[in-house]
Amino acid sequence: MPAPPAPLIGFLVGVGFAWAAREELGRAGTVLSRSLVVVCVFGAIVFAPIAAYFLALAPDWSFAYVIDTRRLPRIVELSLVLLDALSVPLGFVLAAPRGTARPSAWAKLGALPALAVLVFAAAALPRLTVSATYAQYHGDFGVRPVAGSPLGYALLWMSAVLLAAVAWTVHSLRRLGQSARRD
Repeated sequence: MPAPPAPLIGFLVGVGFAWAAREELGRAGTVLSRSLVVVCVFGAIVFAPIAAYFLALAPDWSFAYVIDTRRLPRIVELSLVLLDALSVPLGFVLAAPRGTARPSAWAKLGALPALAVLVFAAAALPRLTVSATYAQYHGDFGVRPVAGSPLGYALLWMSAVLLAAVAWTVHSLRRLGQSARRD
């Protein structure tokens, strides 16, 4: 996952989780909800490790070859991983007060981050379709397509894991809302 939009994607996932948990949130509130625990665990053990994987193994690709990551202090990458882990619960907490509001209220919260992710994707797409280091990309040597490369397989695998984990978390959040209704 590219580093710049990762916290925004996490934020959008958190907003989506709040929508899925709106039934429980209406009864328990945000701070006391079991849903918040589920979302925090998701951010820590699913979302942050996926973002960290690409920062660790393809750092130049993660920054779309704009930054030579050999010159970055390690604290920058660690800070980004922590931000990624916190972005999911942050989106959840900020969206939770919307409760059973109309979908337009939820869309307003996610519109700007979604637009930023789309702009980044449109601008960086040509750079993100190749696998190289910063020096290779700018020196025009050793650049190869992501498709069929180890990075490409990692992107496919991590995307599948992320989508499956999001689906399972949404399912779990809805079940928490149903069990809260029965209690």
